[in-house]
Amino acid sequence: MSSASDSDADRPLYRPYRWAAADFQLGLRPIRPQNWILIGAEHAERMGHKRERLDNHRSFYYRALPGSLPAQRELRERILAHLTADHKDSFEKSGPIARSLLTGHAIDLDDSVEPLLQVSYLVEEDFMLLEEIDGTLRITAASNAYSSSGRLAASVGHGIEWAHEPVPHLTHQLGPKINRVLGSIHAATPCERFNWQITPLATVFFPHDDPHAANAAAMREVLEKLCRNPDSAGELLWIRVERQTLVRLPVSNAVAFSLHTYSDPLSSLRSDLVSVRAIIGLLNDYSEERWRYSEMEIVREPLMAWLEAAAMQLE
Repeated sequence: MSSASDSDADRPLYRPYRWAAADFQLGLRPIRPQNWILIGAEHAERMGHKRERLDNHRSFYYRALPGSLPAQRELRERILAHLTADHKDSFEKSGPIARSLLTGHAIDLDDSVEPLLQVSYLVEEDFMLLEEIDGTLRITAASNAYSSSGRLAASVGHGIEWAHEPVPHLTHQLGPKINRVLGSIHAATPCERFNWQITPLATVFFPHDDPHAANAAAMREVLEKLCRNPDSAGELLWIRVERQTLVRLPVSNAVAFSLHTYSDPLSSLRSDLVSVRAIIGLLNDYSEERWRYSEMEIVREPLMAWLEAAAMQLE
């Protein structure tokens, strides 16, 4: 079984700031098919929070076009085949019933519930489907309990550039390349990429109404403490990483895009000079727009002070 380890020695599990650039980039790299969906030690707890969101606030987190049902079914079958083969200690399928052995949640494959919604109750990954409609690639379904932007479910029916519209210069710089890359995704070769940010919000579940405003408000709340004692940044700020995967569904020709979110305290890098130096270099090269978009501008001075102090202690 291929699973994500959440032991302290392995956290943060992913450190994309080590190879990232200050400008937005795609940064796709191939992954082994058995590593498509990851199951961590906190899986059951996180699935409880995710189910609560989908049960009580579904309009914020789930949306699908009726025409997406064939791609949804294909995605569900591919996910279940992967889970029962590569995570067989955690999932089982018997006839029309698939079940998580970690949470006890079961789904009935009779299509009384939309297939994308069903798998959203089984795995931590959020999923979005992209399909070509009248010659244009559009988002046709999305289940998105984690996103720090809050736009994926609202993007259903729109093109990918609509979801990226608030990100400074992203569509202008990478729009044509994104479309080319999405067109080149192959069923046999899933890929992954990463986003990251630093935030005072420890939870992977950002508030749904206005995630950016909530993040900015949390930044302002901790600013005074950070200015009084920059060393507290290690405990008051968190590194949020989104692992995103893309895979082609060969029958429907849809692209399945997933997100799996991780959150670790900034202090988890206190002994990692390579990561600390990489983050310092990236942040020094950020444009003012990028600082503002991430809301990190609010805590820039104490954050940079903590990073520089951590680097000096490690050198």
